[in-house]
Amino acid sequence: MLGDLIAQLDRPDIAATVLATLEPGIKEQVAQRAADWSMTEADFAAGAVRAFIDEADDDLWFQLLTIIRKSDEPGLAAVRTILTWVVTER
Repeated sequence: MLGDLIAQLDRPDIAATVLATLEPGIKEQVAQRAADWSMTEADFAAGAVRAFIDEADDDLWFQLLTIIRKSDEPGLAAVRTILTWVVTER
């Protein structure tokens, strides 16, 4: 599920659907980060999720897996969580 969603994040319609589920403040931060990098929101979202998958440490993966297990929509919950982590100070 998560792999399928990640593979499709480059599609503007899929990315728009995912981005529409974000909290308004997080969506604004994603839009700002994308603009800062002269990217579309879809490209930023896809790149951010892929970077997380490549670079996240074990602690972040454990947290993400816990969130996924508790969700009725695990792929969407994972992407929303990753994007929230990317644009907020931790």
